[in-house]
Amino acid sequence: MKEKKKPTWTKRRHARVFAFLRPIMRFYFRLRYNFKALPSGLKKGAYLIISNHQTTMDPFLLSLSFRFPVYFVASDDLFNLKISPLIKYLVAPIPKSKSLRDVAAMMGVFRVIREGGAVGIFPEGNRTVSGGQWEMTDAIAKLAKSLKVPLVIYNIRGGYGTDPRWGHSIRKGRAFGGVQKIVSVEELNALTAEQLFDLIKEELSVNDADSGISFKSAKRAEYIERALYTCPVCRGVSGIVSHKYKFRCRYCGTQAEYTKQLSISPAVAGFKRIYEWYEWERQEIVKAVADGMRVEDGGILFRESVKFKKKKKLIGDRVSIDKDKLTIYGKNSEQVFPLSEITALTMVGKKKFNFYYQGKILQVKGNKRFCAIKYVHIFDGLRKLNGEAEREG
Repeated sequence: MKEKKKPTWTKRRHARVFAFLRPIMRFYFRLRYNFKALPSGLKKGAYLIISNHQTTMDPFLLSLSFRFPVYFVASDDLFNLKISPLIKYLVAPIPKSKSLRDVAAMMGVFRVIREGGAVGIFPEGNRTVSGGQWEMTDAIAKLAKSLKVPLVIYNIRGGYGTDPRWGHSIRKGRAFGGVQKIVSVEELNALTAEQLFDLIKEELSVNDADSGISFKSAKRAEYIERALYTCPVCRGVSGIVSHKYKFRCRYCGTQAEYTKQLSISPAVAGFKRIYEWYEWERQEIVKAVADGMRVEDGGILFRESVKFKKKKKLIGDRVSIDKDKLTIYGKNSEQVFPLSEITALTMVGKKKFNFYYQGKILQVKGNKRFCAIKYVHIFDGLRKLNGEAEREG
């Protein structure tokens, strides 16, 4: 008789840790986010669980709906903390580089599934900045079909309204999470990857600004410039400043309130919601940079990120990007990174972005009002623009 292989990723201690922490987390998030998790009713087994991504705490929020451990695919930054070894021992997340195809991460996913565990993935790969859906690729649909286990689609609602990624304080409102849909293996087999991807995008589409729920805070607009960086009235870049529940453009004086219902009042150039403004500016900034504009910010910290090690500080206190290159300036130095040689660039946390260059993970961390997302929009937009130009050529 063939001896059964001992699990190498899933451990009994993970279930014990989860059982111990679950009631504590439930109480904590009820107090902090007014969050209620709806029971999934699922028995322990191998599943691929996917969810929209609204807050830093989403893995904890999602876990409360299940009575078994969920092994989440997590970004590099989680593995650069002092407590990273403890996190790895207790809950064994699957490490992955953001915005990159990571073979090691996929091997980890398949290993957990083979051992009868449940894998948790946020297909958007990044928390929403605007409240709308972050772009995702069809890789998640292809993975779901290849794993040959049920696909559990989960929705978190109210997380963005309660704790927006660009914000600085928690707002009083309501948040909840629950299973939106379960797609059986038979159903997965019957769908093409394209059909499944369309289904996933539709079922994961959540927008708190359209919920009708009020989210109260006297500081609800503060740091909105981390999301809104181009004024639609004067086209000025990096001119938005916020205070308490209002914000304005320091170039043209246009001002508005960010309301409890997550709307902009009065509407600015017709934009009533952050996601509307956000979708406009991401197109506008790419056109401006492609036409020769340069975007620049000072007061940054430049570092190299290495998995399972402390970040290494590098020379640099100012960053700029134009249509050809990303440049880091120091007191007497200038480091140029051609955009064509950068593999990917992605936002991390609230005020950081990572870029992947010659096998290294390099990070720019800004001050408390730094807008990281505009660099992502410029990089991704130029890459798409150049790709389209090459196809047409």
